[in-house]
Amino acid sequence: MPKPSAKAIPPRKVNNIKHVRARTQEVSANDVIKTLLGLFEDLGVNASYKVSETLKLGTTKPTSHTLYQYASAIGEMLTHWHQHPAYLDEKGNPARIKFGGRQPSFRSLAKLKVPTLDLTFLLSELERLGAISIDENKLISVHMRSFPMYEDKRLAAQHTLNILDGFIKTLRHNLDSSNLNSDQLFHRIASNSNFDSREIPALKVRVKRQGQSFLESIDDWLTRNESPKTHKQKTRLKKTKVSIGVYLSVESTR
Repeated sequence: MPKPSAKAIPPRKVNNIKHVRARTQEVSANDVIKTLLGLFEDLGVNASYKVSETLKLGTTKPTSHTLYQYASAIGEMLTHWHQHPAYLDEKGNPARIKFGGRQPSFRSLAKLKVPTLDLTFLLSELERLGAISIDENKLISVHMRSFPMYEDKRLAAQHTLNILDGFIKTLRHNLDSSNLNSDQLFHRIASNSNFDSREIPALKVRVKRQGQSFLESIDDWLTRNESPKTHKQKTRLKKTKVSIGVYLSVESTR
């Protein structure tokens, strides 16, 4: 009896996106400038403009990419693939899955996390960005746990604006909070001005490995402590967006 062939993945479309309210807030360059000038005013630093004068800048459209508005949800999807037992193999690693059919499948996973996004567009973009790959048997493997922002310049631009805005707001929050640190957000830096530049490649590997491990453990904890989507309480639960990041800065001292 002939073996049934694997279900073919449908042709990839890149122009069939259902527009919904963005799940990830987009930030414009002017938003970041206003936030930064606000920080300068708090510090008493003279700048060319004051916050009140930034109104003259007007508003600009964010440097966005269509996929960016779904970045948070896609990150949840990739994380779910790494965590949920239905999508893990016998060794506990993310399993290779087929495109369609019953769970586990790419379709069931995408519909769970990004139900309004066209599946073939999502598949095409994730493959282009290197987040997934498709083998000769039409099985899909995942290679990343988070959304690969810097693999695409358009995505990277919007991601950078969001990170700058969030980091500046963290600094401003800490300036405005009590000196007792009870209300301050965590902010620490490991720095060395006499570091051997030949060791930078090794440092990058070390930060990537340990930073990724740390962020994955935090991500697991955040997932376990999400507000329930439905609850019987009369008062709606207050939800808060939190972000934890790790970065490496390198500059010549010569």
